[in-house]
Amino acid sequence: MKIKGIYHIFTLLICSLFTTISFSQNASIQGKITDAQTNEGLMGAKVQLINTTKGAICDLDGNYVIANLEPGSYIVSVSLISYQTHNSDKITVKAGETVTFDAALNVDEVSIEEVEIVAKVNRESEVGLLLEQKKSMLATQSIGASELSRKGIGDAESAVASVSGISKQEGVKNVFVRGLGDRYNSTLLNGLPVPSEDPEYKNIALALFETDIIKNIGVDKVFSSSSHSDVGGAIITIQSKELQDNYEFGVSVSTGINSRAIGTNFKKSDGFNYFGISNISQPKNEEFNFNNKLDPQAVKFPMNESYRISGGKKFDFKKSSLSLFGVATHASDYSYTEEIVRNTTTDGTIYQDQIGKKYSGKKSQLALANINYTIANAHSISYNFMLLHATNHYVGEFLGKHAEKFQDGATDQGYLRRQQINDNLLLTNQLLTSWKLSEKWRINLDAAVNQIKGSEPDRRENYLSQKADGSYGLTGSNRQKRFYSRLEENDYNAKLEVRYQLNDKQKSNNSALSFGYNGRFSSNHFEATEYNFSAVSGKLTIDNLSLDNMYNAANFQEERFTMTQSFPSSYNVSRNNHSAFALASYQFSSKWSGALGFKYDFVNLSVLYDVPGQKGMDSIRQAFYLPSVNLKYDITEKHSLRFGASKTYTLPQSKEISPYQYVNIGFTSEGNHNLRHSDNYNADLKWDYYLTPSEIITFGVFYKYIVNPIGRVDKGNSAGLLTYDNIGKAAQVFGAEFELRKTIFHLKNNNFTKENKLTIGTNVSYIFTSTTLNLTNTPERNSQLEGASPLLINADLTYNFSKNEKGLTTSLVFNYFSDRIFTIGTMGYNDIIEKGVPTLDIVLAGKISKRIGLKLKASNVLDPNFRLTRKVAATGETVLLNQYKKGVNISLGLSFNL
Repeated sequence: MKIKGIYHIFTLLICSLFTTISFSQNASIQGKITDAQTNEGLMGAKVQLINTTKGAICDLDGNYVIANLEPGSYIVSVSLISYQTHNSDKITVKAGETVTFDAALNVDEVSIEEVEIVAKVNRESEVGLLLEQKKSMLATQSIGASELSRKGIGDAESAVASVSGISKQEGVKNVFVRGLGDRYNSTLLNGLPVPSEDPEYKNIALALFETDIIKNIGVDKVFSSSSHSDVGGAIITIQSKELQDNYEFGVSVSTGINSRAIGTNFKKSDGFNYFGISNISQPKNEEFNFNNKLDPQAVKFPMNESYRISGGKKFDFKKSSLSLFGVATHASDYSYTEEIVRNTTTDGTIYQDQIGKKYSGKKSQLALANINYTIANAHSISYNFMLLHATNHYVGEFLGKHAEKFQDGATDQGYLRRQQINDNLLLTNQLLTSWKLSEKWRINLDAAVNQIKGSEPDRRENYLSQKADGSYGLTGSNRQKRFYSRLEENDYNAKLEVRYQLNDKQKSNNSALSFGYNGRFSSNHFEATEYNFSAVSGKLTIDNLSLDNMYNAANFQEERFTMTQSFPSSYNVSRNNHSAFALASYQFSSKWSGALGFKYDFVNLSVLYDVPGQKGMDSIRQAFYLPSVNLKYDITEKHSLRFGASKTYTLPQSKEISPYQYVNIGFTSEGNHNLRHSDNYNADLKWDYYLTPSEIITFGVFYKYIVNPIGRVDKGNSAGLLTYDNIGKAAQVFGAEFELRKTIFHLKNNNFTKENKLTIGTNVSYIFTSTTLNLTNTPERNSQLEGASPLLINADLTYNFSKNEKGLTTSLVFNYFSDRIFTIGTMGYNDIIEKGVPTLDIVLAGKISKRIGLKLKASNVLDPNFRLTRKVAATGETVLLNQYKKGVNISLGLSFNL
């Protein structure tokens, strides 16, 4: 299907969505809620019709509308934090009639129950999270469920990449924060760490966390002594969904296409079922008894699909309440790329020049369950269970020149088929408790058990060399491979925080003494085995290639080929972290507040390895002393200045200090037992201007000094191994970030049943990184850090039209990153540069009725080229190393909510 045709379909779908949404007036109750003393409108006041599920939240001016009411009599209950609840007399509503009910609330000093209700609402809303950001002593940024839905964001990785100073690097898991990659960031779930499913990475892949389970995502780029310490870029905290109202039930389905995948004869590997559950069994007794086929299978019509069901219920007792909530989803996605792949020697000679086709897909499921028990509005016990399962798979076919791989070919020409499946499962059990012992003392005690099972079952690589007559033959020298690996990890976390409320002259809640303990205890086992096959003789053609007719049990018994099994490479990791902290925060005056903290961390990390030719143990035993200071100055009610300074650290990962060779599709890496940790010194200054409760302008500058920065470099031997090293004595990172959220216009009719609103949001970041490379066989030179884009731009434009309970929201979301280093050049090579890319998404969300919604989304509309280039050192010529387009993704979804 051509792009032009897809856009015609897209236009028709938009028109259908517009014509489907019709509007009509219904009986309603409207009014304004004000402060009885000041007569000011009360934003966020909750207006509820008693004994019904009908209600509304007041807007910025205190106005509300409850529409689509059946004729009858109602009692209106109005509540808000720090105000006395107000209940009306019976109000009678007739068919087609609009009744006005206004209320003025009186201040109430004690309103603990309402605090909890409002907090649950606001933690998903953009206005609520902005209010939380305004009150915070630290410079924080958050993105909530309502913003995720408005922008059509599908997972946590895409959500975080829309925050200022953060970008995603193509082909690399997770994000770069202020120019610092995966090793310098930390990922938490509900405040507790979760392990990575991939031995090549420190953090679990953010793309595994779909927005269906996310309440909000916090991004902390400024650190305090009570936060995580193994970090230099950001602490990314995902808060999972929980019940917001008394009752909830919803289902949704969506389907879609990728513009490039839909017109191909799509291929997928054999070895996993509809849900992505893979066959991980390996051959036994040195026999050829593989369960998966070598030849890929055809997918007739690669349609993307997604299904979701969620529900919950709250039970109120005399002095306590119990809420239950759960959500389950399943999704399938397909994509297709046509790639150019090249590589050169240091003098510019091209030894690899191939054209490739890559058929990629993902199968995922998630299940989330939350049980929350609140006692006397003072204590709470919450249990969270989460299951995340994701299988990523691809079939890659590459044709052309590769002098190193096809040495037995006539002109170094050949064909390569690579198939890879990554099947990852995360099980999380969390117990979160909060206890109010008195008006001044509070204790939070949390614990978690995480289990990771990550497997790469039956990765298949087959090389064919082209002969002088144009035919092909299987390449020798161990170029026919099958590979299995498995990672299993058990991770235990404990967290204790004791808080004592202090009195200050301003009678604020900001003054307190806090101290606590964080413990993390993990153990994992990784094992990998490779099977190599000799080449079966015979002439072959690329068209209708059938390798299963050559590599099978019968031919193996007839000794037409041989099979050798590599020595099982393995390592076991034991890691114990003990951390104690103390933090004092105080409101010095109506304008000044600050926090001073200190943290002690002790890390005991040991790696026991058993690899071909080497067997032994490496360990890190290190104590860290980590101070922090954070200051806030409220210039006016709308203007705030925040300053933060801290020391943190970055540890090498377990695989990086062991000699195990991790074999990936594009590279092989080996650890370095001489690798040292990095010390990070961080400083931030930020100004916030809160125009209104929903509008803000911010500007900030930051600086980081990193001692012994860690990077991946070429080891400089004939095998082309990569290793890990402290690439320089120090690195510097500094930059500036700007953010704007503004309402262009906001129009309402007199009875508040019709609304038009246009808003804009944008953030721009400039980041400069620098280090002097200090590596063996590489001349000293200045270099930027890998993955650091000097310029980042994110912007969105949203138009909302609503009438009664029907409406339409249209969003345009734009992202851009400038040219950046993909890999630092060493051993005579210049840096590999990833060229800047603009992306644009269009999202239309329609509300046909109170319960039924439609969503139409087109992502990557511009469909830009993704390119990697490198200049030849001797000539200055720029060589294109890699290029491809990802295609446009179009989806249409239907949702139903009670």
